[in-house]
Amino acid sequence: MSDQTTYANQISVVKEECPEADDEEIGKEFARYEKDFLIPPEDALRSVIRKFQTATGADVSGVTSAPVREEKSVQRFSELESDDRNVTIEVSVISYTPRTQMVRGEERKIAFGWIEDNPWESSSESVRWDYKDWGDKGKTLVPGSIVRLEGASVNEWNDKKSLNINRTTRVTVLKEGGGSEPPSGDEPLAISKASEIEGFVNLVGRVLSAKKDVIVRRDGSGEIPVVRGRIADSSGSIGFLSWKEFDYEEGALIKIVGASVRKFRDTPEININDGTVIESYHDSSFPEMDELSASTEVSIANLRNGMRDVSITLQVENWNQRTFDAEDGSKRVVRSGDVMDPSGRCRLTAWCEFDPKPGEFIRIEGGRVQFWQGSPDLVVDNIEQIVDLSDPPWKSIDPDEHWVEVNLTEIVGGGSRRGIKTSGTVVAVRADSGIIERCPECRRVLRDGSCSDHGPQRGQEDLRLRFVVDNGISNASLLMSREPSEDFLGMDMEGVMGEISTNGREGFVSSLRSRTLSRTMTVLGRTIVDEQGAMILAESVELEKKDPRESAGNVMERWGVSL
Repeated sequence: MSDQTTYANQISVVKEECPEADDEEIGKEFARYEKDFLIPPEDALRSVIRKFQTATGADVSGVTSAPVREEKSVQRFSELESDDRNVTIEVSVISYTPRTQMVRGEERKIAFGWIEDNPWESSSESVRWDYKDWGDKGKTLVPGSIVRLEGASVNEWNDKKSLNINRTTRVTVLKEGGGSEPPSGDEPLAISKASEIEGFVNLVGRVLSAKKDVIVRRDGSGEIPVVRGRIADSSGSIGFLSWKEFDYEEGALIKIVGASVRKFRDTPEININDGTVIESYHDSSFPEMDELSASTEVSIANLRNGMRDVSITLQVENWNQRTFDAEDGSKRVVRSGDVMDPSGRCRLTAWCEFDPKPGEFIRIEGGRVQFWQGSPDLVVDNIEQIVDLSDPPWKSIDPDEHWVEVNLTEIVGGGSRRGIKTSGTVVAVRADSGIIERCPECRRVLRDGSCSDHGPQRGQEDLRLRFVVDNGISNASLLMSREPSEDFLGMDMEGVMGEISTNGREGFVSSLRSRTLSRTMTVLGRTIVDEQGAMILAESVELEKKDPRESAGNVMERWGVSL
């Protein structure tokens, strides 16, 4: 297709202002802007008109009839249309990954990643869009930063919008990110340090695993070949995703220069792209494969959503299977159960024929982690990932007594866990404790008789209690569902409804506050830790029994008072 055909609409606009200009020359100029400067023809229109006005002696200062787009300043992506070109918006940069891409038959280095709108309102939901950086803005588009984009344009493909950042786009850094721009030197970081940032890094590590995989294109146009694996040094290990050829076998010691760290769900991952340099490395003192493999063994307490290539030893608590209908109409079987180690409990799901007995010890190699009911739990896809252990590494755990004691501060600063025991002082009782109504469709709590997903509903009554517990350093929300609430209160839900009917909700909550405030509460249950904070979901709760005289004596002793 010729330039005249490709840019026919834009050429006609230029000809209205510059009738003497040559069509072919105008087409070449639009092609030059797009090829050399990566500026789309809509954005180059004014510049092209001005050039030919000057060349033909037309009045440059006159008002042009070109449809030059005015600036469109927005706060949310939802305000943008597919044909918006001169866009101003403030966004947070989530990721930045340079890659080589074919543009009009030539290879060009173009970066892509994710950005989110509404960056200043942490309490409000943000929308994430893809973006492409056509203008080499890597020094300002640092992961973790907040930037103002001026002169960006919207792209739409298969009903999905994204943002183009062109060479003419102005990027202003409003808040510095926690990541980094591509390193100028090649000094490597320890893997433990690299895991704490989002940005560009250099690493030296030994390849623990490497296997070919594919990623299906979002537009359904095919697959992208990739290599997934894991590398390690003496400080730890990290997974990697390579978008380029990776010809290093397990055990190889390599140096990686200019890779980017991105978080996949809750887990950092090294992205190896076309601009990354990988080379063999020689260090006689570097730990060998056996030593590194042993050091990468994880426990249940260390599991985080999105982890891959997990090596872990477990004791099976229970096991079951169920059959369900897949989207394609076929019958599928999923096998799952609860597993334990000395650090806690989690769920294990197997998409293969695997039927262990309760109490058996197993080892998982190459497992992955995903969220299940708010907690990171294990998934295996084939039986080769599971090894039956005849020589268990610890004495058999009694499931009924297995509650791992965890300090409240450790809970708040860690990840979601199951099977924990903790304690704290009750510092608040939420006013919405007592009888609530849930949506019959999704079980969400109704607000003013309405569900956020299913609209107005005739709710189903339920019981819950909500507290805030504190240990003097950290605090967390505590939620009791119906059964633990009934045990704690010493009455069933009908009894609670009767008390609220007699004394009102305020009277019920006041009574609960009188009973619990300033007292120490010991909790058995699980935790959910996310950007909203830490929440403990209680399975059972016990209030510390203290003699008031003993408490008074302790206070007097602390302050040196004698009677």
